[in-house]
Parts: sequence; structure tokens; C-alpha cells
Amino acid sequence: MRNLMALLYYLCALFGCSVGGTTIEHHNVIDGVDILDSRVRITERIARFDCKASRSGQCHYSLFRGDCPAPAAGAAPDPHCAQPTERFALAAGTTREIVGIAEGFKVCASDETAAMGADCKPQPN
Repeated sequence: MRNLMALLYYLCALFGCSVGGTTIEHHNVIDGVDILDSRVRITERIARFDCKASRSGQCHYSLFRGDCPAPAAGAAPDPHCAQPTERFALAAGTTREIVGIAEGFKVCASDETAAMGADCKPQPN
């Protein structure tokens, strides 16, 4: 069923129909050099990850639950919210689609392999 929905959305896009959605851009440049250039396009329950460029040759993604409240000052974060639900890397110039992704997820992207926390900052080992 998920593949049928993906095909339907693809056909709509092919004929110029827009089904709405959200685009998240990660673009970091230092001294005119792309450190990271990534785009995530989310429509319904389909997410398309597009790694355009990365200093390391790969874009590293961490996906977190989007329904987690921010922890109270001084309180430890919920362990279910602190760990990514999924981590993966894409080579620069490649894309990946995830069909049936949970709604409201949070995405962090980096050019480094270090694990990221829900705040999108590298975590100490």
C-alpha cells in the first residue's frame, strides 16, 4: 500500500499537481566552500533526503521523534526522545526516500560521522 501511495504522489508531481509538504534545507558554507548542502522534502508520509554536497563526501542524518517535549531545566531528557529513531548516511549526489515515515519527525544533518543528539549537536563519546 505504501508503494502504491508513493507511485500516486509521483504521478501527481509528474503532471504538475502539488500535494503540499515541507522542505528542510541544511546549507553550511565556510570561506566559499560547501561544508554541507542537503535538502529534505516531506510530503504526506514520504520523506526524500537529497545530499547535494558534503565536505566529507557523505551527509549523515539522524531522525528523532517529533512528539517529545523539551525537558525541564535541570531534568534529564526522556531516553526515548534522546536517541535517534534512525541514522543513515548518503553519499554526496545521492538521494533516499522513506515511505511511511512517522509524522512530525525531527531531522538533523551533518557532514561528520559523530552521533547527534535531539538538539542536533554532536554527542560526546
